[in-house]
Amino acid sequence: MTEIKHTYQAMFLLDNQEVRKGYAEARDWVRSTLEKHGAEVSVLRLWAEQELAYPIGGRHRATYLLGWISGTGQSVNEAKREMYLVGPVFRVLFLKAESIPEEELAYGIQDLKEGELVIPEDLPEEEEEEVYAEDLEPNVAEGEEAAAEGSSEEVTEPETPTEPTEEAQEAAAKSDGAEAAEEEPGEDVKPEEESSNV
Repeated sequence: MTEIKHTYQAMFLLDNQEVRKGYAEARDWVRSTLEKHGAEVSVLRLWAEQELAYPIGGRHRATYLLGWISGTGQSVNEAKREMYLVGPVFRVLFLKAESIPEEELAYGIQDLKEGELVIPEDLPEEEEEEVYAEDLEPNVAEGEEAAAEGSSEEVTEPETPTEPTEEAQEAAAKSDGAEAAEEEPGEDVKPEEESSNV
């Protein structure tokens, strides 16, 4: 039984260290890996080079390669498996699509002009760790001091509120008396009993 071919839109996140060695080489590796597993590649083009939403494996930026391919589910899964094991791709997403848009077909397998892709230098991981360590050290030291002080400190009672003034006491007594007069009923009669006697 032959599997049905589908059209897929694919996004490949390329490691910038690999792309610095050559965009064309990274793009061609993606293409040859897909074709090796039976997928037809119609479009592979640069989508963007940008910061990641969150760090992935110590990476903060990536080159996004957009692709349009056709292939079976098995061919896509096998290509994806290989990409996660070796090569410049560290994340990939395949989405089924109805067809390839005409404007995308116009790109084909895109070559870049010189200067079209600029990859900023990443902050080395060592420097990042030092920055985070500096930020955390005072907090750790403060926490240790607080723990050490907490063991020797005496527990003090919270301060009692100050006594109200005589005027405030008189006003409170008058209002309490008025409320008490309003609240005193002549007899305690439950509404249910009242209705049963009628």
